[in-house]
Amino acid sequence: HQACRRLVDAGTIGQPVGGSVVVMSHGMESWHPNPEFFFKPGGGPILDIGPYYITQLVNLLGPVRRVAGLASIGNATRTVTSEPLNGSIIQVDVPTTVNGVLEFASGANVNLSASWDVWKHNRTSPIEIYGTEGSLLGVDPNFFGNTPRVCKPNGDWEDVSIAAHPFGVANRQLRSGAMQADYRMIGLVDMAMAIRDQRAHRANGDLALHVLEVLEGFEASSKSGQFVTMATTCQRPDPVPLGQDESVFA
Repeated sequence: HQACRRLVDAGTIGQPVGGSVVVMSHGMESWHPNPEFFFKPGGGPILDIGPYYITQLVNLLGPVRRVAGLASIGNATRTVTSEPLNGSIIQVDVPTTVNGVLEFASGANVNLSASWDVWKHNRTSPIEIYGTEGSLLGVDPNFFGNTPRVCKPNGDWEDVSIAAHPFGVANRQLRSGAMQADYRMIGLVDMAMAIRDQRAHRANGDLALHVLEVLEGFEASSKSGQFVTMATTCQRPDPVPLGQDESVFA
C-alpha cells in the first residue's frame, strides 16, 4: 500500500481520475466458529471489512466529498455450516450487498462493490486506480504484502517491487495454506512512537471518523435515494518512509 502511495505521489499514473474497489465473497458462516455478529447491526461487509478499503482510498486519493449507494439483503437468513454451531440459523439484519460510488475532494471518483452474497467472481484486483498517465493495480487492504502492478499509456502491466518498504514480508499462513504479510498492530506501534516523539500518528481519530462517515453514507444514501455529503474531512496520513522495520517511525 505504501508502494502504491509512493507511485501516486510521484505522479507515475498522472492525476488520478477514477478507480474501482471490490471485496466479495459468500460470508463467514462456513468457517467462523460464531458468525452471527457479522449479520447484526455494526456488521455487514461495509462496516466489517470496508474500513480497510476506504482507508486505503483516503491514503491514496485524500478525503471524500460525497457518496451514493444501493444496499440490499441477499438472504433473510443464513445457515451456519461451521463448528460448533453447525445447522443454527442466523437472522440477517444488515445489508449484505452494497454498491456505491465515492467522489473525492480531489475530483476523482471510485466505484465500490462489497458483498457477502457472491459465490464466485472474476474481479481479481481489489483496488484499481486510473490516472491521466496510466493505471495502478493495488493489493488487498486486508493485508500488507503482495505485488502492485502499474502500466503507462499503451504499455503492459509491470510489477512494482515492495522490497524497500517495511512490513511486506509474509509472516502468517492463511486457511488456504498461502503465506501472507499481516502486521495489524503496526498502526499502534506508530501511535506509541508518535506519542513519545510528540508528533501526529497516521491512524488518527480524524481519519477514522471520516472513514466511518463514508461507510455509513452508503446505506444512508440507499435509504434516501440521494447523495450523502460528508460533514467531516481529514488529512492524508504521511507516507511511511522506506526501511525494513518499525525503526521507520523513529
